[in-house]
Order: sequence, then C-alpha cells, then structure tokens
Amino acid sequence: MRQASVSLACVVLAVVALAGCEPQATRGPGAESKGMLASPNETLARFQATIYEVRVRAENIGDLNADALAAKAETPDSLEKALSAIGETKPAYAVDQSVNLVEDRIHLGKREPFVTNTRISEGGRRVNTVQYEKVGALFDVVGEAGEEGVDVKVKIEMSALTEGGTEVAPGVSAMVVRTVALGRSGPVRFGRPEVLVATDASARNVKAGAVAYVCRLVFRRVEP
Repeated sequence: MRQASVSLACVVLAVVALAGCEPQATRGPGAESKGMLASPNETLARFQATIYEVRVRAENIGDLNADALAAKAETPDSLEKALSAIGETKPAYAVDQSVNLVEDRIHLGKREPFVTNTRISEGGRRVNTVQYEKVGALFDVVGEAGEEGVDVKVKIEMSALTEGGTEVAPGVSAMVVRTVALGRSGPVRFGRPEVLVATDASARNVKAGAVAYVCRLVFRRVEP
C-alpha cells in the first residue's frame, strides 16, 4: 500500500538537493550495532531513489497517478520526461547506495540562508538579519531480502523553503518551510521501479497549479 501525506511546518529534517549543495551524510546504526553479521544475501540491498519537484498545471493534477507513472519509470530520464508533460519538473533529492535492511537511515543535508528581519541603520544603510534553516530529505529503510526482491518499509521525509513567506510585521516576512512525507510498505521486486506521489494542495494557485513530489525508487540485489 502506498501512503503519502503533506503538511506545512517549521520543522525540518535534512538532506541532499541535486543542484548546488554540499551534502553532509550520516548513516543509521545498521546491523553491526545490533551484534549481527551483515550477509549480502539477507540484509543488504542497493537502494536508488530520485525525488522530483513538479509544478503541476491545474488541468494536469489528475495525471499524477503512481501506477501509471511507474509504467513510464524504467529509467530516471524516462520518468522525468513523463513528468515534464505534466508540469515544470526538476530533480530535488537523490540517493544511490547500499543499505542495511535490518535498519538503515540516510541523512544528507544543507543549511539555507534567508532574511528574517531588515532595519535601517543611522547612516541610512539597510541591514539584514540572516537565519539558516536545515533542509533536505531523510530516508528510513527497514525490511528483509528474498530471492526475487525485498519486503520493505520505506519512509521519506523532506523539507524545503518555499518561494515566499508570511508577513509577520511591516516589511518582515517569516519563511515558510514545506514538509512532505512519502511511504511504501510491502514487497518490491529487484530492479522494478516503484513510484510514490505526494501533492501539496495548499500550494495550489491559479498561475502555477500545485506543487507535487514524485519519488522513483528501485532496490537491486547486492551480489556476494
């Protein structure tokens, strides 16, 4: 069963944006900290995931069907092409590495600056107060590998600064952070792409439509 939910909050979890970021990666405890040996056939898998941000035109929101998009997701490029027909699309986050299915967490991130206050000095110079916010995505993976694939639970949480803010005082805007959650639980065949979709309806407007996040994920066998 696919699950997806979207909310707005100033609570941020980290990770990696494809364009122009310097990632900081941390890994979860995995099997070693649990006193277990990691067997390539039983506890390891190659995990690949790419998340796209899509500015969906209002008339195309109905095209955000996970099953239909999965049929066009043989490669990241083919999915990106299909999404571009729905709205302006750009890769937002990505991960490609071996994961320990006993329990693994991939946490990559960066800090984005934004202006929180502006004042005029005695000399008439404009002075900005800058704050930094952690943004990105957090991948949690846990499950078991079999001969044909994995029985796995994947949880993805993302955060990003929005284009605008909320005015809290004359001339001062508080930055709004968009948070998104995507989830997948159940069997996944090795090499078969799965697609998860979350649409932020609160970001919808007449000019730009809605903001959607589409994730293509693939598990591959790790050979001994």
